Amino acid sequence: MVLIRLQFFLEKNNLLPEEKFGFRRGHSTIDQVLYFSQTMRDAQNLRPTHRNVAALLDLTKAFDRVWKHKLIINMHDTFNIRGRSPRNSSLSNYFCHTHGRNLLEKVVSAGTHIRLFADDIAVWRSGNIIVEIESRLNSSLDALSIFTEELKRSFNLVKTISTFFKTNKNLYNYQPSLMLKLQDLTYEKHPKYLGFILDPEFTSGKHIEHITLKARKRLNILKYIAGRDWGADATTLRTSFLALIRPILEYGFPIYCCASKSNLEKLEKVQLSAARIINGLKRSCPPVIVLYEADLQPLYVRRQASLVKYFNKLSSINQNDKTARYLNNWTYYKRLEKNSPFSQVKSQHIIVDIVEPHSLHCNLNTL
Repeated sequence: MVLIRLQFFLEKNNLLPEEKFGFRRGHSTIDQVLYFSQTMRDAQNLRPTHRNVAALLDLTKAFDRVWKHKLIINMHDTFNIRGRSPRNSSLSNYFCHTHGRNLLEKVVSAGTHIRLFADDIAVWRSGNIIVEIESRLNSSLDALSIFTEELKRSFNLVKTISTFFKTNKNLYNYQPSLMLKLQDLTYEKHPKYLGFILDPEFTSGKHIEHITLKARKRLNILKYIAGRDWGADATTLRTSFLALIRPILEYGFPIYCCASKSNLEKLEKVQLSAARIINGLKRSCPPVIVLYEADLQPLYVRRQASLVKYFNKLSSINQNDKTARYLNNWTYYKRLEKNSPFSQVKSQHIIVDIVEPHSLHCNLNTL
């Protein structure tokens, strides 16, 4: 009850910055990564092409180290809090968001993007002069570090990394010079952000390779169950596949929907292997029959339906959602031959005009 009232009050009065995606209604990790990757892909499509430098930051004990006195000031009310926000409480996420709501106004300069999901922070900037990008980003990181110290919080430098996105092959091994608290940030060419593996050209090849390997490891669970008397029936095997493997194959599809056909085929082969385990059919049997006997839809059919549902829902959200507003106002750029998620959706005319707009705010005044 308290959480519902708190959500209504914060959302109605716009007390939560739109850059904060974590633990909010209608804001998922996919929205965050989609906005992150699409803005960078659009920068690469500009003439002259822009490079993208990003810093992926991690807050140390984001919920345990909330400064209670500053939290009370921000919320303009008093609560009986001892030393931190209540851990494992449904309220702790909103306390943490409210605690640092002035963060963006202090560190974001023109042209620098910042997005937050719980304790994961992404700061990035685009441009055609790399030295200038690094200088502006380092200034933002210094301001961010000072402000977090004022809130008695700190960054985990072990998990904080820098990365570089480009299309120029001559800069393939270039490592940006970013610093936080006078320490050089560790560089990763293929960082993992909110469960999605990023690559310099946003082909999603590394992410598909990662989830394919992860899903194939879980196929061993199906093989183990199939070899036992108590789990040899097809119903148990199919349920296990739907619960343990298929969600891995489908995670992040709105982002990797524009991947190459050969990469998407890797995911289909994993499901086909699972279907053969479920029904025990041989490799000589046609894939269509194997999937039919296992009562499984081809992944490309499910992905297309998921794509229509996701982007129409995103497009219908009101203008308080950053990703929805960016999608609705997006302008098509086509310097590169490869598609981006938004260009793929626009070219297939997936978004329709008859979807009824809806708001993320609660319609019932609970106060």
